[in-house]
Amino acid sequence: MLKQFQNLFEQLQKLAQQSMQDGSVLEVDADRQLTPLQRHILRELLEGQPAQPHIVRDELTGLLVRSSLLERLDQALGSSSSQDSILALCFIDLDGFKQINDQHGHTIGDQALSLVGQRLQNSIRSDDLLCRWGGDEFVVVLQNIDHPKSVEHLADRLLNAISHPLRLSSDEPLTIFLGASIGVSILAPGALHEKLDALGLIESADQAMYKAKRAGKNRIEIAA
Repeated sequence: MLKQFQNLFEQLQKLAQQSMQDGSVLEVDADRQLTPLQRHILRELLEGQPAQPHIVRDELTGLLVRSSLLERLDQALGSSSSQDSILALCFIDLDGFKQINDQHGHTIGDQALSLVGQRLQNSIRSDDLLCRWGGDEFVVVLQNIDHPKSVEHLADRLLNAISHPLRLSSDEPLTIFLGASIGVSILAPGALHEKLDALGLIESADQAMYKAKRAGKNRIEIAA
């Protein structure tokens, strides 16, 4: 899987280089043959982010960025195929964040994102991975889980950490409230891992997250 991941980066690198040479960046960005996730990675390459995957952290939250999360997730998928434990991925999109930005400004919004990142970090275990996917989206990879019910419990813990009132520093003490829509994809022991690489696992959780949005927000949906 790691080899497939490296091949994907190489293909997207070539596409980014070609688009910059012929000035077709906008056309490439809208290419319907690419999945939304592949377009995210392509935009990072076009914006000058490191093309080769290695551990890079988000400046605001200190969490992993997309490319680093994908590399480590692909490695985790490779090792999980030989283990009897469950691996799960939570795709988190904050509910109500746009209103916070619009009402209080981006400085308060950045404080909120930083605090949410800290709470998520405090809610996961040492083996888990945490990434700021972009904007107000986060990804958590839960590893070495012994029972499907434990996935639900851990996802609930993430949702509760976000939903607890956020007390921020400003000219006056400020308390804000956020929720989250969380989509979860699960790989059970013995599953055919070759059918889902890192990108596929995230896309599955992303679709479940949108289902949670449509169902009323501030809830968890498990991918089928």
